[in-house]
Amino acid sequence: MLVHEQTQGLCEPAFISIWETAPLAYEGVMLRSRKILISLALITFATAITLFLLFKTQHEPTYQDRPLSYWFTQLPVTPVLFPPQDVYSVNVVGFMNVGGQQYGNTALGDTNAIEALQFFGTNAVPLLLRKLQERDFMIEKEVSKIASQAGVRSLPFRKADLERYQAVTGLINLKSLPPDALQLISVLSTNSHQEIAWAASYVLKRRAAISTAEKGQLNR
Repeated sequence: MLVHEQTQGLCEPAFISIWETAPLAYEGVMLRSRKILISLALITFATAITLFLLFKTQHEPTYQDRPLSYWFTQLPVTPVLFPPQDVYSVNVVGFMNVGGQQYGNTALGDTNAIEALQFFGTNAVPLLLRKLQERDFMIEKEVSKIASQAGVRSLPFRKADLERYQAVTGLINLKSLPPDALQLISVLSTNSHQEIAWAASYVLKRRAAISTAEKGQLNR
């Protein structure tokens, strides 16, 4: 009986230890599998986006052998995070890097993107208006959330909120906008989506201020 009790006493800790560590090992395997699945999903998603963009850019106007969509990504960011009462209270930020995606040129003071946009003229307006009112898809938000939890830092898609700020920069710097474009921006300034409304309102106020300043210089 004594031997049996000693043997049982020695076996019990080992038996309990196995069952305690098994869930941890299982969780580790599941976490690695989840990361692999997320990575594969992101690669597939990125490949689909790349193929779509390659096909799309073939039909875009170009400047210095680069398509309009490229020059848009190089536009500086003008963040409008509050009701734009004062049109000069918002400063242009050279560039931002979020989720592995770059918004704006890292070379501060570079004006090539603005020059390209002015070269495109009204051909750039449809893209700028689309970016001004775009929102992130729900699937993008969910993928971003899951990827962030899994430790994935680089994502294959761009944030609509940050591209909206680039669209603000572009719409401010175009020398002229068609009447229908101005009308759409005016409608967007009352949009139920707060940030879209603020961005559109800022574009209108800033363009009006620039126009007034230019007229004042001509009248001198």
